[in-house]
Amino acid sequence: MYEVPTDIDLTDIVGSEIQQICLGRYQIQFKFDSERVIDVEGNIEILEHDIVIANWNEEYNWSSTAFQKLFNVRVKGYSVPNNRTLDIQFEGNLVLRLYDNSETYESIQIYPEGITI
Repeated sequence: MYEVPTDIDLTDIVGSEIQQICLGRYQIQFKFDSERVIDVEGNIEILEHDIVIANWNEEYNWSSTAFQKLFNVRVKGYSVPNNRTLDIQFEGNLVLRLYDNSETYESIQIYPEGITI
């Protein structure tokens, strides 16, 4: 998607958990047990208690293995702070922050439930 719509409906991920995080050279996939898939080619941050504990970008990949803290933790909610950022809040004060940081390419692709990638 180009920019994050402020009215995006991701209610199906609330209460779900991330089943898989697929690592690629230029892309990360987050697969939820609600069957929603989010592909990210933009920057990613993982925050715990509002402190960045890991980040990802296509040039350097993950800064640490702390992204694994997202496994087996339920999604509490999500928000769109601005048209370039999607925050997914998890139990335990964890936040997965996805950035749409390209004017040229889609940085985030969100696939509906039931679509296998």
